[in-house]
Parts: sequence; structure tokens; C-alpha cells
Amino acid sequence: MWFSKVPGYVFDKQKTPYLTKAKNLTLAQSQYELVAYGIFVGSLFGIIALAAILTFFETNNIIYLLWIVASVGVIGSIFGVVRKNDLISSYIISAGPSIIIAISFYEALIANASVLPLTIFVCLFLLSVKYGLRVIKIVGWQKYNEDNEINNKKRVWGQ
Repeated sequence: MWFSKVPGYVFDKQKTPYLTKAKNLTLAQSQYELVAYGIFVGSLFGIIALAAILTFFETNNIIYLLWIVASVGVIGSIFGVVRKNDLISSYIISAGPSIIIAISFYEALIANASVLPLTIFVCLFLLSVKYGLRVIKIVGWQKYNEDNEINNKKRVWGQ
């Protein structure tokens, strides 16, 4: 039922103009895009955290605790981006999917995967880096506009 609403949301020019430059987005459009990206990254790292927790209880391997900490850090950074326009948090959530894809590429390379999966991983990696840079630009532009609005209000009240 809810899946029928996805195309209307994804292709809505008012809410999600993905081909528009970051500096040309309105505040509402950029917030919609950041929330959508946050839901995607949060879901990905939520699944990773759940798998790491379950595997840690079976194996007691310390590497899974590191995955849990990393996942919680990325999920916390999502809130930092959406609520506070924190630039450092945007670096973290932008790098998260790229790191996962790079690790998957490395594992496929070790397993002697064929050219097709490796090519798909490279394409996904390049897309995640490109979109991660877009997220950083959006947050940076929001932060810049927020700082300008605060400074402009101070000037008006300070006259």
C-alpha cells in the first residue's frame, strides 16, 4: 500500500528536485532531501547494527562491537545533520555508504568475483561518493544561509 506513494514522492519536483544544484534548493526542499537520505543511511546502518549485535552474541568477536559503535555513530550523525545542520556529521553520513561499498568490493575482490560484480561495486561506490558530496554541499549551504540570516537579524535589531 505505502509503496504506491513512493513514485509520487520521488518524482515530486517541489519536494525532491534531485537534479537541482544544492545552492538553488529552497530550505524545505533541502530538508526533504536530507531526511530521505537520512532514512536510507539510517536503515542501512540499523540493519548492520542489528546483524553485528546478533553475531557478537554468538562469537564474542570484538570487531562486531566496533561495527555497533560505528553504526550508532552514523545514526547519531543523521540527527545532527537533520536537526542542527552539523557539517562534521554530514561528513560522517556521507562517508558511511561509501565505506560499506568499499568493504564489499574488497571482499568480492578477495573471493575472486567476476568482472560484473566488481564493476557494479565500482559504479555504486562512485555514485555514493557523488551523492555524499551533494549532501555535504546541501548542509554547507544551509549552514551558510542560517549564519547569514542570524547576522542579518542582528544588523536589523542593532540599528
